[in-house]
Amino acid sequence: MKKEEREELVNRKHWLFEHRALFEPLLPQRANSYITNLVKEMEGQKPQSSLRRDFVVQPDSIVGGEMKPYQLAGLSFLAYMYRNGINCILGDEMGLGKTLQTLSLFAHIKETATSHQPHLIVCPLSVLSSWEAECRRWIPSMHLVRFHGTSGERERIKGLMRENADVDIVLTTYETLSAGDLGWLKTRHFGCVVLDEGHRIKNSESEVAKHAASLGGLWRIILTGTPIQNNLVELWSLLHWLYPQIFSQTTRALFAESFDLSHGTYALPVLNAVRALLGTIQLRRTKSGLAGSGDLGGVPPREDYTVFVPFTEAQRFWTYRMLTRLDKVDLEVLFPRKKDEGDDDERREVLSHLENHAKASANQWKNFSMLLMQLRRICDHPYMIDDAQPEAYEIGEHVVAASSKLLAIDKILADVLPKGERVLIFSQWTDMLDLLEDHMVLRDIPYVRLDGSVSRARREMVIRMFQHKESPYKVFLISTKAGGLGINLTQASVCILCDSDWNPQNDLQAIARAHRIGQTKVVKVYRLVCRASVEDQMLDRIRRKLFLSAKIIGLEAGGSGSGGQGEGGPQGGVGGSELMSILRRGSSALTRSDDDMGIVQFRAASLQEILQVSEARTTVHDARVKHELKIEDAPEAVLKSAEEEERELLSGVARVQSYLFEGTVLERTKVKEESVSVILGKRARGADRIVQYGGMSFIRDDSMQEMMESKSNAPPAKAKRIPFEWEDYCIACRDGGEVVICNNCPRVFHAECHPSLTAAQVHASLLTQCPQHKCCKCSRVTAAAGGLLLRCQTCPQAICTDCVCWEDIKLVGDVIPEFVCRKFGKKDGAYFIRCADCCEQAKLDPKWAKDWEKDIAESKRLVNLM
Repeated sequence: MKKEEREELVNRKHWLFEHRALFEPLLPQRANSYITNLVKEMEGQKPQSSLRRDFVVQPDSIVGGEMKPYQLAGLSFLAYMYRNGINCILGDEMGLGKTLQTLSLFAHIKETATSHQPHLIVCPLSVLSSWEAECRRWIPSMHLVRFHGTSGERERIKGLMRENADVDIVLTTYETLSAGDLGWLKTRHFGCVVLDEGHRIKNSESEVAKHAASLGGLWRIILTGTPIQNNLVELWSLLHWLYPQIFSQTTRALFAESFDLSHGTYALPVLNAVRALLGTIQLRRTKSGLAGSGDLGGVPPREDYTVFVPFTEAQRFWTYRMLTRLDKVDLEVLFPRKKDEGDDDERREVLSHLENHAKASANQWKNFSMLLMQLRRICDHPYMIDDAQPEAYEIGEHVVAASSKLLAIDKILADVLPKGERVLIFSQWTDMLDLLEDHMVLRDIPYVRLDGSVSRARREMVIRMFQHKESPYKVFLISTKAGGLGINLTQASVCILCDSDWNPQNDLQAIARAHRIGQTKVVKVYRLVCRASVEDQMLDRIRRKLFLSAKIIGLEAGGSGSGGQGEGGPQGGVGGSELMSILRRGSSALTRSDDDMGIVQFRAASLQEILQVSEARTTVHDARVKHELKIEDAPEAVLKSAEEEERELLSGVARVQSYLFEGTVLERTKVKEESVSVILGKRARGADRIVQYGGMSFIRDDSMQEMMESKSNAPPAKAKRIPFEWEDYCIACRDGGEVVICNNCPRVFHAECHPSLTAAQVHASLLTQCPQHKCCKCSRVTAAAGGLLLRCQTCPQAICTDCVCWEDIKLVGDVIPEFVCRKFGKKDGAYFIRCADCCEQAKLDPKWAKDWEKDIAESKRLVNLM
């Protein structure tokens, strides 16, 4: 054992012995527990843990800018825990610079340590490029290696690390841990192992958590803005990774029993003990807590609006049909006509589609028994249900008219885009993102999209495209979970949440993409909720999860409590304003959907009128809560004890009644009983019943199982390659003659014009490719370069996102007219640019640039004639 390791072990024992009272209330009374044995070992000794040193200046290696005072305080906390060998959590709210604080610790260790060991950072794929950029900016003197990519790329990196042992930081992803190279990572000995977005290991039984547990290092740290999410078991999983010897599997049961939403049970002593422990091993600061101190640097507060929207005719129709399982529905009964109601063209088109569905006996929509999930999808858009779309689907006004949420988004965009604002639109469902794309095309709004299927390199590119100050893209469509991790989108000042996640922290993470350091505008957040729907009922369960977060670490949305070792230290209870912030999220599902504003009035109303109605509903709910809790208007203070408040909030079980429709519980027609009950926390045993549907994972029943198996037994249809035409001239010299065609795109070239192959090698190749299928600098192909190559429109060069200088190029688009007119469309692995050389050539030779523009204009003309 090395000297540093021995010192770390001694310091750890002294610190744990000194703070043993924090751990003992959360451990079963067992004679052979770690803490019990430690007490026996340390009996009679005086604790000698390292003292905390407060940094007033940043490490010399940090050169990218000045660290803020609260970030220096974060460095002080991390360095103190590191010197004592105590693993910890940096739980700052999203957007406060956890990355910089971690890198400053690495710089401090390198400047003070007597031996060299690399550090390992494991992060989500979505922030891999952000970590690289931050390392280059803040600590350029430290050697970073990115261990990610195809198997061939990872083998190349292993070879580089064997040749060069002077590596300071190894950066990898959670996906790479499961890619077959875990054994190689386990053989490496790291100084610090850092889990960014560490709540990814909240399920200790998952492969990710098991792989993370096997990583070796002297010290461990979790970076997460949401350490408390759904329950205490998830927190136990984080503590289990940090202190595996203390929080062993035998300690899990206490956490599971102490906060159980399924049975409406909770244990305040355990909650308080958890809060006390986190108050020491976690550093937690929030934007609201730092705003008053001036340390935040002027990030404006955000404004939250819960927008309650009524069902459209299509949403009511499909909700009613899904609940009753009726093949035919009488529209006159479901939608009684009023004399003063007129029909516009869009509404008539939707009603015509519904009339066709009402007369038909379509059964495809019956195949899925995941009722709650289907009802939630209807709340977003009825076209997300099988058979609900018109048979001959074309983009038109009916897409917007069928969903009240798209109507609301239409009004929001019409209000904010002319003001120059940029907008983030989040949804859990990729199907909803598809419909939002149709909406953007219909309104001719430039947009970019990010979901879980987007490659690493393209993620980086679309983020840069949106963040550019002169970007033409005004809307960013994002999958909540794919885009809710660590990315920076501060050019946006409006966030629209199409739907709410069962885990409220996922929504808060999504909002933090815009509301973070670097934001100069007030961020407006619009949360869309269908009134009197299942997602309206979901708010009751969500608020209990928010209570758990408020109780243990403070509530970022409603109060200034920071929890952990934040400003003011641990809080004893939840204040009146924080409790009100949670309770105002109560459900309104027992009311009719048209009590305040029916769909006809909603269509005609302005955005401000809709917000006023929604705010009035919230105000009425606040008044009722104040009356029930006996909260005085001035000053706002809770007269009941904190324990009574908490008991009243958590009493009973929060369930969503799927068959509650406009205040009435419907009875459906008798059908075969479902073999699987979709209950939170339970899965069907036996065969694998997990299905990917709409971009999310769900449990399927027997009828669905049979349908999926029948589809899987059918031979897969062989995708036909659409023939394309080749260009007429060499991409390098622009002359014709005897040219070589590219096997993968319309480019052609002279054998002697290929930049990296001789003419003999070109002719000898069986699958000839033009130069634009390899990076001109590192020679990596598309897959090895992260799934994307930036291909120049006007020369043979292609460059990967690792080698490109974004400031020197000009972005063109996913397709170019020269290819479209030759029947070659968009490819995921390609994006077209004007490279740095061609941009410079255009300045030096205007005639060359003019000739190219003439050829491109002719290609556009041919495309318009197609």
